[in-house]
Amino acid sequence: MTGYIVYRHGWNDTNQKRDSGLPEKMAVARVEAPNADEACRMAVGQVTLAPGQYLSAEPAEPVDDHVANLSLKAEALEHPAPGS
Repeated sequence: MTGYIVYRHGWNDTNQKRDSGLPEKMAVARVEAPNADEACRMAVGQVTLAPGQYLSAEPAEPVDDHVANLSLKAEALEHPAPGS
C-alpha cells in the first residue's frame, strides 16, 4: 500500500471559502491505498464535497520529501554556519 494525499478541488461557501483565502486545491485527507482512485474512494467518507467539487490523490512521498526539504532550509536559516 502507498500513502496518498487526497485533495479537494473547487471553492464552496460551506467548506472551502475563496474569500477566506483557502486554495482551490486543498489537501483534505491522507490515506493508505493501492492506487489514487481507491484513495479518493476511501476519502469520500472522511470529507465533505459540495456540488462542483471533486477529489484527486497524489502519492504522499514526493509531498513529504518537499516538506522535509522546506524544514531543512528553514532550520539552516535559523542556525548560521560557524564564522558567519
